[in-house]
Amino acid sequence: MRLFDRHTLVKAHQLPLLQVFISGISMISIDPALVRYMVAVLGAVAGLGFYWVVADLFGEEWAFPGALLFVTHPYVLAVSTVPFQEILMLACLTFAFHFLYTQRWLMASLCLAAACLTRYEAWAACPVFASAYILRQDRSFIGIVKAALLFGWMPVAWILACHGLTPAGHFVINRSISIWRFQRYVYLGWITVKFTQIPVLFLAGAGAWRLYKNRSSIDWRLWVQIAFLALFAIAVLFSAHGMPPDPGRFVTSREAHLLIYLVLLVAVLGLVQWPRWSPAMVGLSAVLGIGGAFWYVHVATSAPDVQLDYRVAQYLDNSLRDGERVLILARPVTEDWTLYLDKARKTGGEEGLRQAQLQLQELAAMAPDYQRVAVHSRLGRERLLAPPAPCGEWVAVWNNYPDVARELAVAEPVQVLRSGPMSVSILRRQCSR
Repeated sequence: MRLFDRHTLVKAHQLPLLQVFISGISMISIDPALVRYMVAVLGAVAGLGFYWVVADLFGEEWAFPGALLFVTHPYVLAVSTVPFQEILMLACLTFAFHFLYTQRWLMASLCLAAACLTRYEAWAACPVFASAYILRQDRSFIGIVKAALLFGWMPVAWILACHGLTPAGHFVINRSISIWRFQRYVYLGWITVKFTQIPVLFLAGAGAWRLYKNRSSIDWRLWVQIAFLALFAIAVLFSAHGMPPDPGRFVTSREAHLLIYLVLLVAVLGLVQWPRWSPAMVGLSAVLGIGGAFWYVHVATSAPDVQLDYRVAQYLDNSLRDGERVLILARPVTEDWTLYLDKARKTGGEEGLRQAQLQLQELAAMAPDYQRVAVHSRLGRERLLAPPAPCGEWVAVWNNYPDVARELAVAEPVQVLRSGPMSVSILRRQCSR
């Protein structure tokens, strides 16, 4: 979705900063690999930010081992090669924390503002930063005002621009929760443990035990981290965007990025406790992390629909001659949006419902398979047709397309591409001009 419509900066309830980067880099080329390189660079920048945070918290000696654990964490590494917002959020947040710790207030304000334009989870840092400024810098009434301005201006500006937390027709908060929402903690904890290397988990356990036994060692810098993650944990319960199979109990697995960040910080404290073993532990963790990241990408990209859409794009790129077009016949979006529309009405009234209906119509107009083919293909959108376009010199019809039998009755396929239970038949036909 982000690469199909590259220059629409505000998409549904999503914050716009990553899309600004995607739009800018797409001015150079629409090759999806270029976006992946860009996001990978953002991941490296986040690693630098983590380096500085570790140096601030535990000393320069542990900054490089800590950063190496961060950039080779299998989940963080794999997901930071595709255009998801979390790695940009972590990059902005780690820089913001570093500038907060070094009392460079303006830079901390700007980096936190950037983080607040990536994901709403970053907004939980605003009261924490403001409190740190008041307690460490200025406890007067003027200091409170300065803190609110420094670390609250971006969320306020966004709310004023959108006339709410999101544009009309969208939402991010459920004001009522049930006890089942607490299962989200179990799920995110499972994701964190599942994708974190065993040596890192062992180090994190040692670091957590050290903090528990000697709580006097927790200085204000660590309390800033703890307070931020506590507010994030509360916010997770009120997230309105749960995930199947039960939106009340599950959220996107990428929410675990901040838990992984905490585990890695505590793991560095484990390294501090056992300096003799730190090179071996970090080296083993890095090897396991890189191998795990490769495995994660392999599994994620082996999904039949993902593989098939990429292969269709490659086949069409190599087969179509100049001026020829292809009609893509793929299954349209068939989700039941009743719950979504009900939430849109409750949060935005009749206008919110109307806007939500319009945007869902736009979403349903382009099948997901069409969007993936368009992103991977070099042909250009004007040569990749979609219904109700009547004709193309080529037709690509998916086996789960509603009228697949009628299309295949017209002509024999020149090629059939398969992946698992899915297939795409490629046909030629004459179009009247």
